[in-house]
Amino acid sequence: MSADDLRLGVAQLRRVCDPASFPFEDTSSTVPLEDIIGQDRAVKALEFGLDISSSGFNLFLAGQPGVGKTTILKRVLERVVKDRPVPDDIAYVQNFDDPDSPCVLTLPAGRGSSLRTHVEEFVEDLKERVPKAFEGKQYEEQKRTNSEAHQKKRQKLIEGLEGEARDQGFEIKNTPMGLRTIAVQEDKPITPDEYQAMEDDARGELDAKMEELQKRIRDVMAEVKEVEQALKADLKDLNQQVAMNVIGGMMHDLHREYRDLPDVISHLDLMQADILSNIDDFRTSEEQQLPIPGLRMQSSEPDLARYQVNLIVDNSDLKGAPVVVERNPTYPNLIGRIERRAQFGALITDFTMIRAGSLLKANGGYLVLDVEDVLRNQFVYDALKRSLMNKEARIEDIAERFGMFSVATLRPRPVPLRVKVCLTGNPHYYHMLFAYDEVFREIFKVKADFDSQADRTDDAEGKFGAFIARLVVREDLPHFHRGAVAAVVEESSRLVEDQEKLSLRFGQVNDLIREAAYWAQNRGAENVEAADVERAVEEAEYRSSLSRERVQDLIQRNVLRVDTDGCKVGEINGLAVHMLGDYLFGRPSKISATVHLGREGVMNIERRVQLSHSTHDKGVLIFGGFLGERFAQDQPLTLSAAIAFEQSYGEISGDSASSTELYVLLSALSGIPIKQGIAVTGSVNQKGDVQAIGGVNHKIEGFFDICDERGLTGDQGVMIPQANVQNLMLRQRVIDAVEAGKFHIWSVEHVDQGIEILTGVPAGTLEPCEAGGDGDANRKSWAPDSINGLVAARLRKLGKQLTSWSREAKQPSAEIVSPSEGATEQPPPPMPPRGPCE
Repeated sequence: MSADDLRLGVAQLRRVCDPASFPFEDTSSTVPLEDIIGQDRAVKALEFGLDISSSGFNLFLAGQPGVGKTTILKRVLERVVKDRPVPDDIAYVQNFDDPDSPCVLTLPAGRGSSLRTHVEEFVEDLKERVPKAFEGKQYEEQKRTNSEAHQKKRQKLIEGLEGEARDQGFEIKNTPMGLRTIAVQEDKPITPDEYQAMEDDARGELDAKMEELQKRIRDVMAEVKEVEQALKADLKDLNQQVAMNVIGGMMHDLHREYRDLPDVISHLDLMQADILSNIDDFRTSEEQQLPIPGLRMQSSEPDLARYQVNLIVDNSDLKGAPVVVERNPTYPNLIGRIERRAQFGALITDFTMIRAGSLLKANGGYLVLDVEDVLRNQFVYDALKRSLMNKEARIEDIAERFGMFSVATLRPRPVPLRVKVCLTGNPHYYHMLFAYDEVFREIFKVKADFDSQADRTDDAEGKFGAFIARLVVREDLPHFHRGAVAAVVEESSRLVEDQEKLSLRFGQVNDLIREAAYWAQNRGAENVEAADVERAVEEAEYRSSLSRERVQDLIQRNVLRVDTDGCKVGEINGLAVHMLGDYLFGRPSKISATVHLGREGVMNIERRVQLSHSTHDKGVLIFGGFLGERFAQDQPLTLSAAIAFEQSYGEISGDSASSTELYVLLSALSGIPIKQGIAVTGSVNQKGDVQAIGGVNHKIEGFFDICDERGLTGDQGVMIPQANVQNLMLRQRVIDAVEAGKFHIWSVEHVDQGIEILTGVPAGTLEPCEAGGDGDANRKSWAPDSINGLVAARLRKLGKQLTSWSREAKQPSAEIVSPSEGATEQPPPPMPPRGPCE
């Protein structure tokens, strides 16, 4: 097959979208797209994962950035959640038995805020009505009556005790130290001297009476204490009766309002009991001025906040299940937190300062998280796993949980959890977590794979027009003419470098649509035309192409040596793609090969200096295998060769230059020069088949721009693998040059085709050896004037020279004989056939 047969025609360089194929003149007359383009597999996985209620069937949305994972998930959720029940409200209330462990109440949606309001009104009413009740005349009279009755009992006990003491000859006095007994004689206290002067019998009798009296005093005082305690109990009962008169009716109303919620009724009963036990908290509201100006505190410091309802999740405004997208999943934002406030130099907290995280806000619904954000924030992934495995959300201080420091804090009771978590992220994270975390497999059982491309069918092209219409309407952009729609479709194929595919990375497509609309508005047009799309592409490329222009400038000034005309032995132009963020550009690089005597084989200089990635090393070893199979069937492959990317100072990866390196080595071995106006890309296997590579459009355009700046000669072009023809979506400037015959693109399937294009010399075929030769009749050899024949001859020669040198090196008395001393001069090797460059 000749080089002309392998040259590509203009129609093969880009798949054009015919604007006439659209049934509209512009997008104003088409219905905006409601369907999702090209993600049927992912949508089915989403619908399954969102619908199944079994444990562990949370979702992982795997796909490249920009394919619309979150957008599509939201659209599917919009259809799903509207038919789902609204989840319960969640509130924390005081635990009257253990205040450090607040209790959880769950109420039907909307009734949480109702309970909070009712309790607030209940407490406010108590603060107003209780003091009035205790200030009433009836209460004071009952209190005085009870007090007088108990006072009479006390007085009667004391008077009886005093009478008994007088009968025994003693007097009782009430002192600050308590009751004191004094012995009296003739109505006068006995002095110590008189006591000492008494006879022993009299003194002993007096002591016995005093001891008996002291015992009686203790008994009476115990009865007095009982009377006082009874007074307090009666007063407490009275207070509770008064308070109950105030509370009873109000609490009855609350019971009737929440009679269908047993947990709420239980809490109200406990709250009522606590109020009755601490009714004095509602009777004092005086404030005292502190030494610090502006600060006040209540004299009795009543803690009425313990009766509040801390509604941490209020679903009263929801219609359907909640959908929460957490953009910043820190531990407090996801799990919840316990806040504190400073008071007199100390940090204090209570159950009213518990705050819910997005996990609880999404309870009964769906929580959307980015896996990279989850993994980036410390403790979040472990907390998420623990919550899903235990089916409960436990709000706690992260410092206390991990033992960073010990401080008194709350331990809120956990909230039952029923949430569907949707993680989004790169497939790499899914594979990593699946491989290294067994728990991950148990809680994320549904994987939704999002593709980055879809088949370019007539239906898909039509949907692109409706897709553009949706964005135009949503963002109030000018409508797109059908020619502009066709240009967007073509650019979408270029994004994935495939004539048969369309890009589903709608983030990039949307930006193109917005930029094209901007340039249309900039020129005052009502509609966006194809030229606006082209300008948007050009402007975006210009904004990012500074590095490419710097490289091209170095090439034009011969700082970086790249030849684009003439022929050279052992030199060739390879093509590489450079990626700088979101910008790709192709750059030609000179690759050279040298051959010399030795047995080292093919040396990759980049590998020797550790500038070669393993994938590039593999390519070199592969074409080494090709050389062995083709030229070392009846003799060892004896050569030393060195291959290098000239003026390359960074790491080289990939095997896309392996065919290029093979071509330049064949040139160095055969002595046939290579056309420098042709750049080459493509990998090769051990059989010599040329295989597909990536970035083919950028590689072609990178070499074309160099040639165009220097002046197109009509002999320049790029040689690519046949398998990459379907990937061609070249810019119009390249297509125009090809159509004018100033630039060429060839596609090859085998290195034999490629070497013929590069040298103009046939690769050659195996032919039977002549009868009577030094081999048998079945032995074949390469045509002597072909590339393969010249390479085989050179390899045989190198082998013989190395063998001869080795033998001579082993003879210690070998003499060096010059031609002038009678040595027979060997004839020079035959000249290789001349290629078209010569």
